[in-house]
Amino acid sequence: MAISKTTLRKNGYKLNGSFKKNGLICWRYFLNAKSTETGKLETFFIEILVVNPSVSPQQSVLIQKSRPKIDAADLQSALMGNMDSKLQNAEEDVIPSFVAIRAGIFGSNRKQINKFYAFNDLQIDKKRFCLQIGENLFSSDTLNGTLTCSLQDVAKFPEYMSKNGTINWNLHYEPREDFKSVQTSDSKFWLPLGVSCAFAGKIVLDSVEYIVSPKFSFGYCDKLWGDSFPVPFYHLSSSKLVSIFSGKEEEACFCVQGNYQDKVSFLCKTQKGEFNFSPSGKFRKYEAVANCSPVPGEESEEKLHWTVSISNKHYVCDVDIFCSAHLMLVRDYEMPYGKHKVLRILSGADGVGELRIYKKMKKDLELIHHFKIEKAVNEFGNIE
Repeated sequence: MAISKTTLRKNGYKLNGSFKKNGLICWRYFLNAKSTETGKLETFFIEILVVNPSVSPQQSVLIQKSRPKIDAADLQSALMGNMDSKLQNAEEDVIPSFVAIRAGIFGSNRKQINKFYAFNDLQIDKKRFCLQIGENLFSSDTLNGTLTCSLQDVAKFPEYMSKNGTINWNLHYEPREDFKSVQTSDSKFWLPLGVSCAFAGKIVLDSVEYIVSPKFSFGYCDKLWGDSFPVPFYHLSSSKLVSIFSGKEEEACFCVQGNYQDKVSFLCKTQKGEFNFSPSGKFRKYEAVANCSPVPGEESEEKLHWTVSISNKHYVCDVDIFCSAHLMLVRDYEMPYGKHKVLRILSGADGVGELRIYKKMKKDLELIHHFKIEKAVNEFGNIE
């Protein structure tokens, strides 16, 4: 099923007004690929993030790197002993400004490789979604790129928050199920342009080749923009759903994301209907409870338990997912407003669980959808 023309139009690069100096825009892609060595299915992520492009368009600026707040006059005063010691030790309130390309793998071999560029190096097609920077291309149907970070770079530039290694990808993709953008009153926006997304192509990570096929890619992609990331950051998604009623895999998908207006949004499509609980959706008045907590697993293996409950006067939607803590990685995102604030997101992609949707029938609940969830992407983050 093709996505709407409205979604395609909204997916372009648009970071205007105050967001140029205090804002971000980010495209995220998640997909599964099969190792040619082991035959194992692994989950990868690829993303491009632009932060405060007008602040420092000619060079990338990262807040993680400390900078002494002393100009030439202050330095002369300090050398003469006339400068207050507190001012000597003061740190500049750095505002970040960069383009970041991030890619990596979840699971037991989890790794992320990051590279940062100046905004002026980014080529933007104003007529359609097409971004190119260095060897990396992001368009409405193609992802091509390569990232390399050496051991020397890891040691020299800890602010890159990267592991050493090389990853390259050559992918075509087709979003199959979308939702209209979620707009909130707190200047944050989310476009779930591919809640179900098919990928095809190849990924090579540290000389290991992975094949990507629409049959098992179970992909997801979205776009975030606004004055900052939602905090706390909460995300669940999967398009590998098996009906417990029929025992068969269905063309169904869901995602949970937030917080927007102090609660998560829940989007779901099944063969029989659509459910949109969000500030911009059909069901705007609803209650939402979302949690992520550690629980003991088998043989002392810690797991994370994700629970989401959404309800209004017509429906109740419950999501229940478990994932292994040791298979997740931490991804750090510098907040656009600076002040050395970093959003730390715990990310994984091996979530399994169940999705139930009930219809309210007077005082009773009728279970109308019941799915087993596999290969769920799970993310939770907060300000460090």
